[in-house]
Amino acid sequence: MNGFFDSVTLAITPLTPIHIGCGQDFEPTNYVIDDGVLYHFDPARVPLSKVDRDALISAVNRRGDEAIRDLQKFFHARKERFAGVAHGAVAVASGIVDQYSRRIGQVAQHETGGRRVANQLEIERTAHHPHTGLPYIPGSSIKGAIRTAWLDQLNGGQGKAPDERNAQDLEKRLLDSRAGFHADPFRLLHVADTCSSELEGKVVFATNHKKREVHDKDGRIVEAKGPATRREAIIGGQHRALSGEIRISTLPGIGAGSRTPAPGYRIPAFVALATACNRYYLRRMKALLEVLDSRRLAAPQWLSDLRTLLATLQPHFDSGRMMLLRVGRHSGAESVTLDGVRSIKIMKGKGQPADWSPEGAKTVWLAAGRDDERSGMLPFGWLIVEAANNPPIESLQYWCASQPRTRMAEIRTQFAAAQQRAAAEAERQRQLEADRQAREVAEATERAALEAARALLSDEGKLIDEFVRSCRSKADSVRKDPLTPGSGLYAEALCLSKAALADGSTWSAADCLQLADALTEWLP
Repeated sequence: MNGFFDSVTLAITPLTPIHIGCGQDFEPTNYVIDDGVLYHFDPARVPLSKVDRDALISAVNRRGDEAIRDLQKFFHARKERFAGVAHGAVAVASGIVDQYSRRIGQVAQHETGGRRVANQLEIERTAHHPHTGLPYIPGSSIKGAIRTAWLDQLNGGQGKAPDERNAQDLEKRLLDSRAGFHADPFRLLHVADTCSSELEGKVVFATNHKKREVHDKDGRIVEAKGPATRREAIIGGQHRALSGEIRISTLPGIGAGSRTPAPGYRIPAFVALATACNRYYLRRMKALLEVLDSRRLAAPQWLSDLRTLLATLQPHFDSGRMMLLRVGRHSGAESVTLDGVRSIKIMKGKGQPADWSPEGAKTVWLAAGRDDERSGMLPFGWLIVEAANNPPIESLQYWCASQPRTRMAEIRTQFAAAQQRAAAEAERQRQLEADRQAREVAEATERAALEAARALLSDEGKLIDEFVRSCRSKADSVRKDPLTPGSGLYAEALCLSKAALADGSTWSAADCLQLADALTEWLP
């Protein structure tokens, strides 16, 4: 800490899968899946042979959804080649691999009028670096999670005041920022985007499940209606895999009335933020674990191990050395709203009015390896933030080491091998193209030389040249000329011979000799 700001370098450990939307998708025209790995590439930068270009143009020129299906088939049929020119590789859950294999290039449904709709197979990407393609956690996501916990602590479970119409009015009262943005204490909090050189991700299903068991009139369990979607996520259990920074501007010597947050509302230090976050998120994590346990949605061993880990980390949470946060998509309404103010819209059946719940959503989204999974799943969004200069905690290290990991080392080896194969194929194609161009140049040079030589011939010499060309053409095409005087090559030969031997002929002796040589060479 210097005189103007308190800066803390962060070490961040994802505990569970984390997906932070970025508005971009993997699509079957910019990715292929091979041997459990998704390879993503820029199709505009992939070198294609003439045969492939023609096949691609043919696919694009098909009608409507037929073009989509043919494009999917085009890339899938050449997956090994495209894997080699990819600029990134991501592990893929087994259920995603199976679904991709079944659906790629196939019809998803038949609509009225005979229209056939293609499977889209989009996969939502998580936030990623624009150059390396590696996933990361934006600083804004961390700051937003911290802000929610800080506001909840300030609110203390109270409801809105009578004159507060919306959440913005409540926030301005809690933060004493009615005067404008300059008075908001979070203006003094800066959270940098996180970074990592080897963060592991995986494509999983996001599946929706009811928090409480619901039965229909026949006693059957009613499942949640949310459709399973495909999402890229940062996997959990990566100890201190991300680094970042929190900077708190302290404004020393600057009091109230200086277009700055009031001194009493300013954020004092990292410890204060950690205390507020742990108060807010620990309760929510423990409540979520109870739901997962009661509904048997998560593996019992995973639940037991995580509860044990939280117990060992409790002294560190209490001291403010580390903070627990939940970020990204599927964090749950109860993790982004304040106690006492929360009012979650709960949609009911068709034609029925919606309910409003002060507790939270009735369903939970979980990461799954298959879209029909009902157990062994994981919640989204949980992570631990520590000051990087603190020594690592052994219990957290041990827990992370026991978590399943992707076969990233093998994937990198496969990726490198695919790139080598692609480079070799690209070199082969380059050489073939260079040879073709060289042949074209040589043929053009030869044609030019022949045309130049022909231009120097006499009129009779040009007639002989045309005769030789005709003979060569028929020989090259393996066409046999009838051995009948008066027709075909023999008719041409007879005509030329009579002209050369006629009385008063203008043919020179050299042209006569050239004709005799041509007849000897080309006619039996």
